[in-house]
Amino acid sequence: MFKKKLSVILAILTAVSVLSACGGAGQDNITSNTPSAGSSVSEQAANAESTQPETESGQTEDVPSESKETGENSEQNSKSESSSEQQSSSEKSGNSGSSDSSDNSKTSESSKSTAGQGSSQNTENSVKQESSSGNAGNKTPQTTSQPTESSKPSVPQSSQSSNQTSRTVTETSKPQTSVKESSGSGSASEPTPTPAPSASNSSIGDISLYNELFNINTKVNIQVTISKTELDKLQSDYQKYKAKNSKSPIYRKADVTITVGSKSYKIEEVGIRLKGNTSLDPFYDLNSGELNLSHYKLSFNETFDDKTYYGSDAKVWASTEERKARKNRRFATLKKLDVKWNRNYDDTHIREIYATKLFEESGVLVQKINLSQLVVNGNNYGVVNIYEPVDEIFLEKRLPSSALGGDLYKCAWTMNGCTYEKSNSIGVSDKDKGTKYNFDLKTNEKTSKNTQLKNLLNVINQSSPSKSALEGVIDTDYFAKFMAASYFAGDPDDIRNNYNNHYIYFRKDTGKAIFIPYDNDRTLGITYGYNPDGKGCSERNPYSGWAAGANNGQQNPLIKLTIIDNNNSTFNYVKDKYTAQLKVLAASDMMKSDADFNKMYNTAKSHYESVVTPSVKFKNQKQSFKFSLDGKKNSGDNANMSFEQFRSAIITTFKNKVK
Repeated sequence: MFKKKLSVILAILTAVSVLSACGGAGQDNITSNTPSAGSSVSEQAANAESTQPETESGQTEDVPSESKETGENSEQNSKSESSSEQQSSSEKSGNSGSSDSSDNSKTSESSKSTAGQGSSQNTENSVKQESSSGNAGNKTPQTTSQPTESSKPSVPQSSQSSNQTSRTVTETSKPQTSVKESSGSGSASEPTPTPAPSASNSSIGDISLYNELFNINTKVNIQVTISKTELDKLQSDYQKYKAKNSKSPIYRKADVTITVGSKSYKIEEVGIRLKGNTSLDPFYDLNSGELNLSHYKLSFNETFDDKTYYGSDAKVWASTEERKARKNRRFATLKKLDVKWNRNYDDTHIREIYATKLFEESGVLVQKINLSQLVVNGNNYGVVNIYEPVDEIFLEKRLPSSALGGDLYKCAWTMNGCTYEKSNSIGVSDKDKGTKYNFDLKTNEKTSKNTQLKNLLNVINQSSPSKSALEGVIDTDYFAKFMAASYFAGDPDDIRNNYNNHYIYFRKDTGKAIFIPYDNDRTLGITYGYNPDGKGCSERNPYSGWAAGANNGQQNPLIKLTIIDNNNSTFNYVKDKYTAQLKVLAASDMMKSDADFNKMYNTAKSHYESVVTPSVKFKNQKQSFKFSLDGKKNSGDNANMSFEQFRSAIITTFKNKVK
C-alpha cells in the first residue's frame, strides 16, 4: 500500500515539473526581437518623412505592433530551445577565400557558403561582438524584401556571433533582414541584407565576382553606414578644398555592405569621399543645410593613417603586417569603386552602360559600368551608376603582361581643354596645392619623364609628319576604332568635341599610345543641360572639322591629320580604317535596331523600378527619377532625346555622309 501511494506522489510531482517547464519555454518564445529605432546622424535628414519597408513588389509591409513595443532587451528574449544547434550550424556555414596579397587583380578567391573557417584573426576591426550577452547564436529571420528605405538616417552597429571568423565577406544564399541594436549611439531601424562574419583585412572576391558585379542581369545594392562625425568631416573637407579651387583627397570612414545578386558582403572601414569636377556637390547644401545627391569614390584599401590628413585621428596599426593586409584589400579585385547619381536625368538609366558595350564591340578598352541601388544611413538614394576605375588593375585585366608598366594619363580640362597641342600642361595633380594638368599622370608618378607623351606631341604637331613617325607613337588601328565608337556614342564632351574625358596609355611593349573613353554620361541622345549643337550630336558629319562641344574649329592635330576631310593624303589610310569601322558599327545589332537596348532597359527596370525614387528630397534634385523610354527630339537642353530617335537620326546621317 505504501509503495502504491509513493508511486502516485512521484507521478504527480513529475507531471507538475513538466507542465512548469513547458510554460516557461513558451513564454520565452513570444517576445519580439525587433529593437527600437536609432538616432539620426544629421538634423536635416532626421526631419525627412519616414517610409515603411517595401516588399519585392514594392508594396508596403505592415510592422506588427508588438514588435514595435519590445524595447532594447528583446534580443535577449528571443533565444530558442535549440540555440546550441544554431550555434553549431553557424560554425559550419562560414565562408572561405584566399587573401590577395598583391595588386594583381587576376587573383582568384573561392567563395563557398558552406566551407568553414576555423580561426579568427585578432585585428582591430575583425569580428564585431554582440553588445548584449547571450545572443551569439541568434539568427535573423530570412525575408524576400528589398533593403528598405527609411528616411531617417541612423548609425547601426553590427552584432556578430562570437564564434564567427574574422573575414570581412559574408555571403548569404538569400538577403536577410537584419535589425541590429547599436551599443550606445542608437540602432538601425533599416532591414538590410545580413553580412557574414567581418574582418577588415581580407581580399574579397575574385574575377567571377567582378564579372557578376558589372553584369546588367545582376541586381546590386550598396548600403553605406557613416557616422555624423565622419559626415561632418566629409563636409568640412569639401569646404576646405573648394577654397583652394580643388577637391578633397581625404577619405572618411564608413561601413559598406554590397549585395551582388543573392550574396551580401560587408566591408568595414571603407574610405569614402566626394568626387567630380563641375559635378562636385557637397553632402548637404552649404546655405540651406538640405541634403544633396553627390558622386562618391569608395576606397577598400584606405589605411587612414596619414597624419597630415587625419591628425590625432590617424589610425595606429597594431603591426606592419596588418597595415599591409589593408593595403592589399580588394573588393571584386578592385581597390576602389566610383558611384555616381543620375544628374543628367537619363530616364532609361542605361545609356552610358550601352555606350560602354558599343566601345567593347569595337575592341576598345573601356571601364565596366552597372546600376545599383544606393542606401545611405537607411535613406534610399535611388538608382546610381557604379564604375570600375581606370587604373593599373583595369589595365591588368585587358592587356598582356608585356604591355603593363607604361604611363597612363587622364586627359581633361584645366583652364583650357586637352587639345594635344604642345602648350598643354603635363604633370601629377596635387589636390592640396590645387594644381591640375591637361595630361594628369596616374602611373609612374615618381619616375616618369613623360618622354613618350612629349614625343607624341612633337610628332603630331609637325607641319608635315611622316607616316612612319606617326606609326611609331600611335596605334592607328586602335585609334580608328576608338574614334568610330566615339562618333556613334554622340558625346559632345569627349576627345573630339570638347577635348575632354578620356585616358591615354603608352604600352610598355610597343611604346605606342592607345585611348580609353571615360565619363560618357552624355551619350546616345542625352541633351539635358548641355546640347551645344541642338541635335544631340546625331546629325554630325563623321568627317567634320568642327568641335561641337567647344564651339570652335578642331584644334587636336591628331584628329585633324587623320579623320577630318583635308588635303593631306599621307594619312588617308587612317581615315579609311576609321570609315571601315564606322560601317562595322552601323551594321551591328547594337546600332541596327533598338532590340538590344530595349532588352537591357527592361532588365534594369525590373530590378530597380520600385526603388528608383529616393526616399528623401534633395536640394540639387531638379526633377523626379523614373524609368521611361520617352524623349523629345531636338529638345534643347530641357529634356533628353529617346534612344530610338537618336539612333535613327545618327544612322541616317551616317548613310548620307559615308559611301
